[in-house]
Amino acid sequence: MSCGSQMDQFGRCYDLITELTQLTELRRFEQDRKLAASKIEGVDRQRRQVDRDIDNVQSVIATSREFQALLDEVIGKLAAEHGVELAGSHKEAA
Repeated sequence: MSCGSQMDQFGRCYDLITELTQLTELRRFEQDRKLAASKIEGVDRQRRQVDRDIDNVQSVIATSREFQALLDEVIGKLAAEHGVELAGSHKEAA
């Protein structure tokens, strides 16, 4: 299964997370423009592209964790508001 098709499984959730990472996306595009304008080629260019991609993935991971914490907080508040006892924590399942 390709990475793209794996990401499609998460659909709307992934879309929300990418909305939260817009600043990171902007930085990535800026790095792409600078790299395209530079005279850097070969292995050095590839290294910079990999570094850019690693930064982007780390940001998506961090944002995903923040999003999960936000959802856990909202679920807890809604459960308390409606008198629902939660069976377990989402963090335990992760």
